[in-house]
Amino acid sequence: MHTIRGVVFDFGGVISAPQDPTFFTTVQALTGWSKAVVLAGWAAHRAGLDRGDISAEELYRRIAADQGAVLAPGTLRTLAAADYDSWAHANDATLAWARELKASGFKIGILTNMPPDFLPWFDRCAGAFRALADAEVVSGLVRLVKPDPAIYALMAERMGLPPAELFFWDDTLRNVEAARACGWQAGLFTTVAEARTELAACVERG
Repeated sequence: MHTIRGVVFDFGGVISAPQDPTFFTTVQALTGWSKAVVLAGWAAHRAGLDRGDISAEELYRRIAADQGAVLAPGTLRTLAAADYDSWAHANDATLAWARELKASGFKIGILTNMPPDFLPWFDRCAGAFRALADAEVVSGLVRLVKPDPAIYALMAERMGLPPAELFFWDDTLRNVEAARACGWQAGLFTTVAEARTELAACVERG
């Protein structure tokens, strides 16, 4: 094991609270789609959103097209705004922990799949966390998305540390596994309390 000198956090479900589930109620009221339809649409099209290839309105236009439907422009705008609003709730416990880590001498980073037009919500929700960070990589600004190894290489470069000295927290297993494959230490984020314990054990082993 190597000494951990930097801790990198995903945004959605880590820096932010988990997505507000009432979003799916809003979608169903506007479109009649079930949560399963939305999740399938995200699986098919959301990487393009996170890479900055399409807007959130275009994402929902494509999901509608997959259902053989056409949505009015106003409905597309409402869906896009509701989607972004549903993620913009800070996890204050993560911020408090990151501040403790920073005060203890760790570098702090943010590595997130995020469309560029979400940045106003990002600032509103996580401005204090962004001010704390030593480096960040936002997928829609660099046109790379997790789990592409290139985005982890770019994050390590911006952190100024080798991958083996970085610990990454993400709430999606494939992104955690990708980080490990790139030489990082990484964990699947559930709660701050569990993450504290796991990171402390990792640091102690190092």
